This record gives sequence, structure tokens and C-alpha cells, in this order.
Amino acid sequence: MDDLVEALTLLRRAAVVAAGIDGALAGTDLTVDRWRALHVVHQNPGCSMSDIVDALAVPSTSATRIVDALVELGAVYRTVSQQDRRRTTLRASSHGAELLRTAESAITPMVFLKDSDPTPI
Repeated sequence: MDDLVEALTLLRRAAVVAAGIDGALAGTDLTVDRWRALHVVHQNPGCSMSDIVDALAVPSTSATRIVDALVELGAVYRTVSQQDRRRTTLRASSHGAELLRTAESAITPMVFLKDSDPTPI
């Protein structure tokens, strides 16, 4: 039963953190998932859609929707791989890098990460 309580506590804390990040991202055109994907692309230039799926732990259809939104914002470029024409690679644009800096400066001072109530549901 302790494992179940730990799992519930972890899920509750994750929800609190996600809600706080979502609030910090208000006005940036980023959602939590878009921010996470942009961070992965920025840190791993030339990464693939599979890398996004793995990093975000989302289905490929969700990853495609998230990256489509980032491309539409001009934050990410999609290109066909030179080595494997079947593979698409992703790179953050300068606008994406700036968007990421703005978002992460808003997220960094979030005090609720330290003060969130660890009480299980």
C-alpha cells in the first residue's frame, strides 16, 4: 500500500508543478508540453520526432501536434535529414531560443516547487 500512496503523492505533486508552470507560461504562446518539446529541441539540435516522443513520454500523434504548433509559432524548423531522407530533424529558431529564455525566466522563480504540499490524496 505504501507504493500506492507514493504514486498518488507523486501524481499530485506533478499536477501542482504542471499547473504552476502553465500559469508562468501564460502569455508566451507556450503550453507545458510545447515548452518541454522546445527545451528538448533547443538542447538537442537535429533531434528527431522519436526523440520528442521519448522525452515527453507522449504518443507520436501528440508529439506531432505539439511540434506542429511550435513550427507554426516559428519556434522550430523541420528539415529532412541529409543522411536519411525518411527522417525529419528539428532545430530551434532564434525566435524559439528567445521564447525559451523568456519562458524559463518566468518558470525559474516559482516558489511553489519548494512549498508544494506533499500530503497524499
